[in-house]
Amino acid sequence: MPSQSPQWQVTCRHPLIGAEVRGVSLRLPLDAQTLGWLHSLWMKHLVLIFPDQSISDEEHIAFGRHFGELEIHPSVSHRSSTNKEIYRVSNVGEDGSIIEERASAWQYINLSWLWHTDSSFRQIPSKGSILHGIETTTNGGHTKFANMYAAYEDLSSEQKHALEGLKVIHDHDFIIKQSKELSSREDKGSYVQLPPVSHPLVQRHPITGRPSLFLSPHTMVCIEGMPEASSRKLLDELIAHAIQPKYVYRHIWRNHDVIMWDNRCTMHSVEPFDNNSIRRIMHRVTLEGEAAPVAA
Repeated sequence: MPSQSPQWQVTCRHPLIGAEVRGVSLRLPLDAQTLGWLHSLWMKHLVLIFPDQSISDEEHIAFGRHFGELEIHPSVSHRSSTNKEIYRVSNVGEDGSIIEERASAWQYINLSWLWHTDSSFRQIPSKGSILHGIETTTNGGHTKFANMYAAYEDLSSEQKHALEGLKVIHDHDFIIKQSKELSSREDKGSYVQLPPVSHPLVQRHPITGRPSLFLSPHTMVCIEGMPEASSRKLLDELIAHAIQPKYVYRHIWRNHDVIMWDNRCTMHSVEPFDNNSIRRIMHRVTLEGEAAPVAA
C-alpha cells in the first residue's frame, strides 16, 4: 500500500466489511499516490465511507472516473437530466416533490429494498458503485452491505464442491417482476432493453484473486440446467446464509456521506422507510466492469 498520510484516518465500521475514511477531499483532483492508497483500502475493506463530502454531481462524476468509465443506467426516468452518468436513487423528483406512489418511477425505486448487486444483469457487470447521500433519513432508509468473500469461505467443503461450475441467469426484466404493482401495469416505465445473461455462481475477483458468491436476488432467474424448484431452493439458502449479521455492515446515513463499494464481492439492500412522506435523495455513479465474471 502507498504510504499513508498522517492527516488521514481510517476506522473499521465492521469486523469483516466497511471502513470510514477521513482526511481526503473528494472535491479535488487526486494524484496517483492518493488513488493507489484509496484503491488498496477499497480492496481490503470492500466498502469505504467518506463522511462530510458535500460534492456536486460534476465532482461526483470526476471522482468516479478516477476508477474507470461510468455506466448509464437502463432506467431512463432515474437518470439525471443534466448528467446522464448520475443515477437518481430517490423518491423525490427533479422538481423537488415526492414522486406519487402510483408512478412507475416510485414503484421501480422501491425494488432497491431487495438485496442485489448493481448491474448484475449486464454481460459485463459493474465493478463498483459510489453513492452520495444528499438528503437522508434515519427513519429507515439505511443501507446494508454483505461480504460475499466471507459468506463463501464459511461454506463447507461439500457445499463449495456442489456449487462448482454452476451458472445463474440474470435478467433486468426480472427486477420488474418482483413488484406485483409494476409488473401488472401496461406502462412499466422506459428502460434500455437488455437480454438475459449467464454468470458463474462463484466468481474470482480480478484484482484480489479471491473467490466469492455472486448473488443478486432481484435479478437471479434460475440456475442453468437445474429444475426450477431445486434452483430456487439452493439460491434462497445461499441468500439466507450470505445476509447473516456477521457478514453485514448496516450504514445509517448522514447528509453528504459518500459510500464506495465493490460489486464484485458484495451485495446490498436498503431498509424500508415511509417513502410517501419521508424524502430521500441519493445520487449514484456506477463503474463499468472491465471483463465478464470468471468462475472460481
